[in-house]
Amino acid sequence: MEPTNYYWKLLSSYLEAPGLEYRLVNPYTVKKRREGDRLDRSRDDPRDAFTIADLLRTGKFTETQRQHGLYAELRGLVAHYHRLQGDIGRQKTLLRVTVGQLFPELSRVFQDLTGHTARAMLCQHASAHQVATLSLESFIAGVRADFQGSRLHLAKLRHAHRLAASSVGLKEEAHALQLIARLHLENLDVLQSQLKQVEQALVTTFMALPEAPYLLSVPGLGVITAATILAEIGDPSRYRRGRQLIKLAGTQPVPNTSGRKTRSATPMSGQGRPRLRTALYFACLHLVQRDEAFARSYQQLQQREKNPLTGMQALGVLMNKLLRILWALMRDQTYYDQARVT
Repeated sequence: MEPTNYYWKLLSSYLEAPGLEYRLVNPYTVKKRREGDRLDRSRDDPRDAFTIADLLRTGKFTETQRQHGLYAELRGLVAHYHRLQGDIGRQKTLLRVTVGQLFPELSRVFQDLTGHTARAMLCQHASAHQVATLSLESFIAGVRADFQGSRLHLAKLRHAHRLAASSVGLKEEAHALQLIARLHLENLDVLQSQLKQVEQALVTTFMALPEAPYLLSVPGLGVITAATILAEIGDPSRYRRGRQLIKLAGTQPVPNTSGRKTRSATPMSGQGRPRLRTALYFACLHLVQRDEAFARSYQQLQQREKNPLTGMQALGVLMNKLLRILWALMRDQTYYDQARVT
């Protein structure tokens, strides 16, 4: 079957109860196989079923299985944690767009519109034309009424009040945009509160897993990064060797040539799990700064006489190296030893 939305999980749970096996086929592979067989690109359920069965017959399926226990909980929490981070980023972008219409010069005063003083101002005084009609004392008093931090930045408020007098912000839509800005701030409060709750549950679940202390023994590998890596890998006992994790991440080099044209000497496949690749990338950025073995390898890869790599290519090599190290730590249930890393 195709792993369609969450429905495949329900079906797989039903099949696992009596011990029935199932296999997953990539939806993209099904689509391209169907289009290759039918040039008119027509589709229906019987044709999809035939295509999936044909892929199964030829061995073009994956061994992916549903996670269980704490590994399943960790994967769900990590996915929601990153989803909330994306939602927070979108709300911040929408807030900047809204404030940019009301008071475009405010970016000279506040680099971060979500700080305590900026939030207090934007709650009721985001419109430059409204601020310009108030005296400095009235403006500061109004902002102070909505302030919830420890220290109000009066110098920044005075600067904003001066800029409001000559602002080019919109006047006609001021009331609607002011309401929208306040709603974005409220949404940010809700999302950040939810993020804290999910983060607490994520850390608790991760620390309850037996692999947690071994992963955290790697310098520069934070709890969230380590939890993300383990959530994407799942139960490590399902794998037989470290190279399987590299393929899972999609960081293995693959040829990409056509005739005499070569796209790159060592391009990544990019066909694995993007969240795992992202976590590995930022983990390696920290490791080359904090771990002597990784820093030495990073320099050697770029400075070797034969086939020297660029900085990004060297990081790709280190991402695979880190995966093999993490696999060995979890398999052998041992802690990271910098002296053993070559």
